[in-house]
Amino acid sequence: MSKSRDPLDPIVRQEWLSKIEQANRNNILCHCRLCGWEWVDSSFEVQCRCGSTNVETISCWQFPDG
Repeated sequence: MSKSRDPLDPIVRQEWLSKIEQANRNNILCHCRLCGWEWVDSSFEVQCRCGSTNVETISCWQFPDG
């Protein structure tokens, strides 16, 4: 069995992850599945104002421009 190798250099991978983290800062669309409230946050671990933690989170940079 062959070992799976990461094609990215560790330094390049860290730079890439850092840029994604920066893009997510204050750019995470949150949608409460319980009450329907939507807001933008900076964390994937959120709680809605209604108290529910059943929240869908999507990075805003994933939406296409246009």
